[in-house]
Amino acid sequence: MIKEENILTVRSVIGDKVYNPEGEELGCVRDMLIDPETGKIAYGVLTFRGCSDGGDVKKFAVPYEAFVLNEEKDCFTLNVDKEMLEKAKSQDTYQGNKYYVY
Repeated sequence: MIKEENILTVRSVIGDKVYNPEGEELGCVRDMLIDPETGKIAYGVLTFRGCSDGGDVKKFAVPYEAFVLNEEKDCFTLNVDKEMLEKAKSQDTYQGNKYYVY
């Protein structure tokens, strides 16, 4: 039997806002990258500086376990300095998409 209170759908978290512990908005959850060998979520994709793909938005592949769910506020917390995301320069390409690595 599946216990609903312990399970989220990927669709339910796409678009959720992400904040750092200081309360600064970092962006939104844009996608999830699944490890095909384990079937588990390996990375969450954070869109930094917005919730779309336009403008100067940066996409970060962040290990999923780094995201802390705040069910009360329907958002995530990520323990990262906003300035570090601002200055990120290295990118990896995965299936044609470029991601900054966290």
